[in-house]
Amino acid sequence: MAAPALHGDPAPRVLDIPVILVGFNRPAYLERVCASLLRQRGVTLDPRRVFLLQDGAVSARTGLRYAEDAEIEASIAAFRAHFPRGQVAAARTNLGIAANIRRGEVLAFEALDADCALFFEDDLELGPEYLRIMEELRAVADRDPRIGYFAAYGDHKAAPPGPEAWLVMLDHHWAFGLKREPWRRLREWLEPYDRILAEADYAWRDHMAIYRWMEGLEAAGPHTSQDAVKTIGCHALGIARVMTDVCFGRYIGAEGASFRGAKFRDLGFDRMEWVEGPEHHVAAGVGSQVAGIVADARKRQQRFRRDDLANLIEQQSRQRLERERPATREDVAALFRWLLDREPEEAAIDLYAGQNSVRTVREILLTSREFRGRNPLPPAP
Repeated sequence: MAAPALHGDPAPRVLDIPVILVGFNRPAYLERVCASLLRQRGVTLDPRRVFLLQDGAVSARTGLRYAEDAEIEASIAAFRAHFPRGQVAAARTNLGIAANIRRGEVLAFEALDADCALFFEDDLELGPEYLRIMEELRAVADRDPRIGYFAAYGDHKAAPPGPEAWLVMLDHHWAFGLKREPWRRLREWLEPYDRILAEADYAWRDHMAIYRWMEGLEAAGPHTSQDAVKTIGCHALGIARVMTDVCFGRYIGAEGASFRGAKFRDLGFDRMEWVEGPEHHVAAGVGSQVAGIVADARKRQQRFRRDDLANLIEQQSRQRLERERPATREDVAALFRWLLDREPEEAAIDLYAGQNSVRTVREILLTSREFRGRNPLPPAP
């Protein structure tokens, strides 16, 4: 006698691309993100392809401490509690968010040779349909080479109920998928920006140098963060950044580098909710939306470059001095007074003024035997 057919839900699809989590000093948030990754419906993770890119606490460049060691240890512990077979890439020193994400990209696209990867920071909790919808978006991106970034956290202000999800322009790079070929194009475009970032800890990056670099671009924007500059690059290169209008996740980062409690609430993130249920899908016609999203995004930042960047630089220059500005005789004299407690010799003024930047003169004096003899270095943290 034949065995009766068994009916039930199909087995979840195993995700076949790397999942990169970027962690720093918010273990409680990271724990929620990890837990939400394990509550997905219709898609399950290969734990061997889940990675934590954990940043360190102390900058090797400056010795500044940006987190407590206990916070770093708790972040790793939160990840291991949920993904004991996952892999931890812990930085020995503080890299800053831009460099930490970059090494995650290099891991995914060069070391692992993936054509797509998913990236999650510690501040967007996933609803149970998130990865299933992301797989549908990945299929759209595979058919359309213009798409580089895609996400499914949605427009929390409009919050359409679904079940069909349509595309809008991606806002922040949160809980996103990224394709390798657009990433390669963007990485090349970002090289001048990365060189500026390499000159200082990320938190103290040279904003004026970044704005001056933007003067030579066809598109620009008002912010200098790695997230904002990647957005400019995508728009300049015609790389589409898309997300669903329906919310399949919620932002939880009430406390962090980008937001504090009041701003978090003012922007309505405290009321953000996701939808769930198997009836929700990416609409069949979303491919027709991509051209308009690309064109609108490019026009917006080209317009900013043309109409607003000069005024922004003028405004910023009233608050920030340009680090690479040529040192005047007055600058040299002031640095000698403040750092060495004396007036400079005329020969020193002639040597430095007009020949070096203010930053170079400052570094020369700070590393001089005279300065170090008066100011012993503090003990290592």
